[in-house]
Amino acid sequence: MRSISHRIYRTSALISLISLIVVFLGVTWVSEDLESTMLRVELTQEREFFLGENFDPEQSILRETSGLILAYIPNAKTRNKPNDLSPSSSVPRIFEGLDPGFSGEVYKNDETYLISVQELQHGVLYLARNITHFEKREWLFRLALLIVILLVAAVTALFSIIEAKRIVKPLKLLSNEIEKLPVGANMSRLPSNWQDAELHSIASSFNLFVTQLEAYVQREKSLLNMASHEFRTPLAVISGAIDILETRGTLNTQDRATVARIRRATSEMQINVNALLTLARKETVNTTATQTVSLPSVIHQTIEDLSLNFAVDSRLNFIAHQPVEVHADPALVQMLLRNLLQNALQHTSGKVYVEVDENILEIRDEGPGLTKAAHTLLTSTGPARSPSAVSSGLGLYLVTLIAERLAWPLELAQPEGKGTTIRLHINHH
Repeated sequence: MRSISHRIYRTSALISLISLIVVFLGVTWVSEDLESTMLRVELTQEREFFLGENFDPEQSILRETSGLILAYIPNAKTRNKPNDLSPSSSVPRIFEGLDPGFSGEVYKNDETYLISVQELQHGVLYLARNITHFEKREWLFRLALLIVILLVAAVTALFSIIEAKRIVKPLKLLSNEIEKLPVGANMSRLPSNWQDAELHSIASSFNLFVTQLEAYVQREKSLLNMASHEFRTPLAVISGAIDILETRGTLNTQDRATVARIRRATSEMQINVNALLTLARKETVNTTATQTVSLPSVIHQTIEDLSLNFAVDSRLNFIAHQPVEVHADPALVQMLLRNLLQNALQHTSGKVYVEVDENILEIRDEGPGLTKAAHTLLTSTGPARSPSAVSSGLGLYLVTLIAERLAWPLELAQPEGKGTTIRLHINHH
């Protein structure tokens, strides 16, 4: 992922490079056009001077000076003097092969000439200006211009990097300020003394968002507290009614079995409600609820509770390689184990194996394996772990939440055969 500073630097460098190329091409074109115009004006002046200085159209003329060659060859009809040379012998070699009307540069003998061949009324006028010196100066000018452009490009690139970092620095400061904000009931606010209007607007919008978020969280907590009371009251009433029914002694055997099932369901619901409310509040660990818990003892107690609904004696095999003690909330530990064991016993028909080592709690079954949704729930984070995405039952979702709360990393191991192996890495503190 590219940073904003990289984008700014790249854009600045690209604009500078295009500008320098345009400047180089423009200056080169203007220089060449200016040089060509000056030389052609000079040739025109030479031609006008020659034609106005006692010009005799019947007389052949050949003049060679430093840098200038001028030749006039009259037509055969106008040449009547016996000592006139023929056109082929009187034309200098620089003009050989050039027809009347030619105007341009000719390169011969490592030298460059600007040549003009003009047909007059009585003959042909040849003019040649040696512009080798101008061409060399032009190449030196281009080289110097190219060096200057390269230096400007280097300086521009350096300043682009510096300016990009300077521009992005306030954004990094704003990002750092946001990262420093502690997450809690009363979050701090971002400072509003930003020099840039855009950053000030971002900080103000973020502070407004935090204010609205706090109001939303407070409203949800109020509803949660009310729900806690509304959930517990009916459960207490049901438990009390069961106690009254049992104390009357009027129930037959079948009624007592039914009441026992109601009591187990009520107790299980009470445990689930308490755990759900505790997890939903996302409160910090309650030190008063944290105790030293013997993990094998909690597992034995959980197995005994599940024996009322499952044939744990024939299906469940528990091995504790050593007495493992953890410092945690006993209710959360018991609920975690209850959901794991109940899920394995309820959704499989084979044996369930539970092993406890110093740092590992492993639960393995011989069932057909987890569904895709359950696998995603246990191994993913983010939206895949949201309640709306839970399609594999509440038990596994509670397992993931409690494991996070206890800081026991959950690992879904892949066995060689069929079945599922869930491995918890125990945190003793």
